[in-house]
Amino acid sequence: MLVRRDTRGSRTLSEVLESEAWGSRQPFDLDDEVGQRINELSLQPTIDSLQAEGFGYVIPAADPEFNERLRHVIIEQCRKNGGGGANMLLDKDPVFAEVITNPKLLAVAEVMCGKGFMISQIAASIRPEGAVSIGLHADQNWTPAPFPVHNQLVTFCWATDDYNEHNGSTKIIPKSHLKRRHPTPEEVRDEPGAIPTECPAGSAVVWDGSVWHSNYPRKAPGERVVLHITYSRLALRPVECYDDLDDEWLSGQPAVMRTLLGREDFLNTTGGAYAGGMEKLGRTFVWART
Repeated sequence: MLVRRDTRGSRTLSEVLESEAWGSRQPFDLDDEVGQRINELSLQPTIDSLQAEGFGYVIPAADPEFNERLRHVIIEQCRKNGGGGANMLLDKDPVFAEVITNPKLLAVAEVMCGKGFMISQIAASIRPEGAVSIGLHADQNWTPAPFPVHNQLVTFCWATDDYNEHNGSTKIIPKSHLKRRHPTPEEVRDEPGAIPTECPAGSAVVWDGSVWHSNYPRKAPGERVVLHITYSRLALRPVECYDDLDDEWLSGQPAVMRTLLGREDFLNTTGGAYAGGMEKLGRTFVWART
C-alpha cells in the first residue's frame, strides 16, 4: 500500500484514494454529473449512436456566426502553412481555444475518453475539387490489436461547409469499432459497408477511435473546409505538444484548459510523480479509471 506523506498537506495517498470513487467504470456507464450534462445539451442520441454504430453527430456545434469565423481562420492558417492543411493551432487564434472548450465537444469527449482527457490534436484541412481518398483506417492506428474495450481517443470533424458525399465527406463503416482491430488490406481496398457522413455546416461528425473510416473524393467545385479535433485518455501521449504555452497564456483561458493540456495530472512532468502533491497523484489515479 502506498502511504507516502504529502509534504504539502497532511494526507497520505491511501487517504486520498479512500476519499474518492475508486474503481473502473465500464464504457458508457455515466456518472450522474456527466449524464446530466449530456441530457441538458441534448446529446443522448449522439452517445447512443457512438455506442451502437461507432459514430454520431453534434448538430449544431455552434451558431452560424461562430462557424463563419472559424472557417475564415482555418483558411487563413492553411494559406500561411502553404496550402491544404495546418496543425499545432491552439495558440494561433483564440477561435481554436473556443472550439476545444466547446461544452458539447467536452461532454462527448468525457463519455468517450474518461475524466482528465487531454487535447491530442487540432488539425485544419482544405480539400478542393478532385481531392482523393486518404485510405481506410482507425485513428488508433498506433495501438496493436485487439484494441482496448475502453476507447482511447475520439475525433470530431467540424464541418464549416455542408458535409456530404459529393463534397468529399468522411465515409464510415458502421459497427467496425466492435471488431477492435485494424482493417485488413482487403478491407482497406473494398471498404465493405461504407456510408457517407452528412450534416449541415456548423455541425461536427464524431467517431470512436476504433471505427474504420476514410473519405470520399470531392466532386463539387470549391473547397471543403474542416477542423479535426482529437481528444485522448490522459495516459495516451498526445499527437501535439503544447508545453510551451505558459501560465500567462493559460491565465486567459477557461479552467478546463489546464486539464486538456495535462497540467492537472502528474504524467509526463519534469518533477515526477510526487511533484504536485498527493492530491494530484490521487486525482490522476482516479481519472485514469473512469
